[in-house]
Amino acid sequence: MAIQKLAQGGRPSKGPRHTFVVKPDLARAEKLRAIMEILGTNAVDYLTPLVARHIDSIDLEELRNQETLPIPKAS
Repeated sequence: MAIQKLAQGGRPSKGPRHTFVVKPDLARAEKLRAIMEILGTNAVDYLTPLVARHIDSIDLEELRNQETLPIPKAS
């Protein structure tokens, strides 16, 4: 028999997600904690829209087609 969830609580699902772990330096981590405390939010709700906007701003085709400079040309 399959395990069933008995309680229905919490917020509705936002759909499938992938977790990435980031490790900011201590000064930035402390500042982030202060920001979240002041705003009364958590890291997921605060950071997800920021990361999403950054990712959405990147043109993958432009990124893939960047010219790589040969070593002699770069110096």
